[in-house]
Amino acid sequence: MAIQEDTIGQSIFMNSADMVPSDHISRLVAAVVDEIDVSGEEAQFVGTPGNPAYPRRMLLRLMVMSAVDGIFSSRKISKLARENVIYIHLTGNKQPDFRTICIFRRRNEKLIEEVFCKTVLIARAIGILNLGHLATDGTRIKAYAANANSLSREEIERIRAIIKRGIEIDEDEDKLYGDKRGDELPPELDTKEKIREKIREIEEKEGKIKDAGKRMIERHATGDERQKRKVESILDKAEAEVLKSGQESVSLIDPESRYMAKPRGWKELAYCSQITVDLASKIVLANDVCQDSCDYWQLLPQLEKTENLIGKLKRGTKFSADNGYYSGRNLSYLEERKLDGYIPDEKWAARANGRDASRGKYSKRQFYYSIEGDCFICPQGRTLTRGSVTVTDSAGLTYYYNCADCTGCPVRKVCADGEQNRRINSRGFEAERKRMAVKMESEKGKAVYDLRDGIEPVFGDIKQNMKHREFVMRGLKGAKAEFSLACTAHNLKLMWNQMGRKIELVRSAAGTAAGAAILSRRALFLWSKSGC
Repeated sequence: MAIQEDTIGQSIFMNSADMVPSDHISRLVAAVVDEIDVSGEEAQFVGTPGNPAYPRRMLLRLMVMSAVDGIFSSRKISKLARENVIYIHLTGNKQPDFRTICIFRRRNEKLIEEVFCKTVLIARAIGILNLGHLATDGTRIKAYAANANSLSREEIERIRAIIKRGIEIDEDEDKLYGDKRGDELPPELDTKEKIREKIREIEEKEGKIKDAGKRMIERHATGDERQKRKVESILDKAEAEVLKSGQESVSLIDPESRYMAKPRGWKELAYCSQITVDLASKIVLANDVCQDSCDYWQLLPQLEKTENLIGKLKRGTKFSADNGYYSGRNLSYLEERKLDGYIPDEKWAARANGRDASRGKYSKRQFYYSIEGDCFICPQGRTLTRGSVTVTDSAGLTYYYNCADCTGCPVRKVCADGEQNRRINSRGFEAERKRMAVKMESEKGKAVYDLRDGIEPVFGDIKQNMKHREFVMRGLKGAKAEFSLACTAHNLKLMWNQMGRKIELVRSAAGTAAGAAILSRRALFLWSKSGC
């Protein structure tokens, strides 16, 4: 198999380039994608039998342009490649099938990530990035899965037992009657009526099985040996994800998705999408998709990806995130990197949103923490020293600060809440927490943190303008590639408008010595090493 020639603007009826306006963003898409090295991906098709493969660069242009237009369905993209002059221009009148588009997007996530990296590096080369204040935030995007198509571990085991029994029946009949095709149906399941009756019997005997399980049983009963093994493989993956996630059930359609809470309280199968943004320019510097329902584990990976791409951030660079990222571990990390962090705790965020977060005069917040002595001083002047350590959960250890003796304290009953002596629990990093609290209470801290709202329009562009509210690809790997395309499209649109829609600026930036250094393969290598 060979690679077809990659051409732009070739059409069977006319030169399509004449119909593309000079200030159309597709010209920027083509210029950026042309900077990507696709030789490694195309080498795998050299010397293989079959029809010539479509050029990887052409398919990459198609992916990026469709993301700019907010289109992620492979069928719709294939339709545009046949009917829309912009897409005909970018493909050179090649018309890839939707299956080709889908397979390319799933198997070439590294190429997609390189295009995203290139947008950031070009934005820096032409002077768009400011890098004075960065912000990180996350949002939940629905997975390509429905809550109804989920099964618990017990239901998976029940279905597995039914399938196993069906296979044993097939094997027994093969011994008795011979094997003509290798996929004969057992007599009690040789019609759809018998299959439905069998399902009703199972429901009455073992309890109700969800619709997804019913369809799986029917698929097994009417299928051949290959289909049965495929169903078993699906069950194996679903069971593994149940154990990994710690949740009661997982989706059969997309087992890697997770149940996550929505603003109104109900839950849906989703992924958590993360971005880090340069607030001055609104350019996305790093993006990722994870299975975590909480954000605080994502701060370090986001900053590491950012620095692996654009270099180490300057000392004193402002960095802000909402209270979902608040943890002693994250505060300590920001201080170690000499970054000026602004992350409120839950109580500060509650007060900022008009909620009363106080727990009385003797809440932990009213106790003074001494950094020098690593102890708390209560409002009555008594000292609580650090005592035992208890392992709690994934967030780490819980430390207890105990008062040696509360005897004779006039507020003992209120403060100690019926206990003999008052104790305060802590997850450590109390010094970092105190410094952050002082900063967030200052007028300067509040003013800087207010700028963090500048990250919200980025999510607004992705979810509202591009209508990317639900993934069309299944699995974590596919979700990462799809979200990276959305972030790439966002960056391209911003760059195109800020450059005055002049493609010459991109080419000149790539051609200068400084631009060439920034756009080097070394930067992309560092990005790939970060696990992007």
